[in-house]
Amino acid sequence: MKLLKPFSDMVLPAALFYIIYNAVGIIPAVIVSLLYSSGSAIYSKRKGNAINNSQIIGILGLLSSAVAIAFTGEEKLYYVPSVFGNALFLGFMTILSVRHKSVLHYLAKDFDIKSLKEIPEEKMLRINIVWMIYFALKVISKLAGILYLDFNKLYWLVFVLGDPMTILVIIISVVLIRIQYSNINRNQ
Repeated sequence: MKLLKPFSDMVLPAALFYIIYNAVGIIPAVIVSLLYSSGSAIYSKRKGNAINNSQIIGILGLLSSAVAIAFTGEEKLYYVPSVFGNALFLGFMTILSVRHKSVLHYLAKDFDIKSLKEIPEEKMLRINIVWMIYFALKVISKLAGILYLDFNKLYWLVFVLGDPMTILVIIISVVLIRIQYSNINRNQ
């Protein structure tokens, strides 16, 4: 059941949004997404769990997307706030890298991962490059999609580069950590 919840948290909102968008339009789909995200955060809080930064960022992103659509009437502008958000994260990751800090340590601070805390940040700086490439890809693909794709194609592109690609980048990060950690242990 524990594996089902993260999967449903990833797929259910996307499917719900897409179905409602195709049935009645962008504004109702955004409203339902906001209600679902807010309900999920409230549910987490009532269960005694902390509200994750990603939940707050998601809700704020949906609010800003709704404002962009409401004032312009252009549904593809739904992605403009996330382009800015991704560019901001990319800039932040660049600053962390320049300061020799681990992006992964920062991203995982909402989770209690003891093994990650054991690895010094300076030993994980190569992983920063993977995350920076990922966020650069997200920014470039959304900008290109806004300019050249219809909303449906852009939606699926953004979905694939969202949670599924994040999972892939996490797996790549774990593999790099294991390689790095095994090299540390061999050198001791």
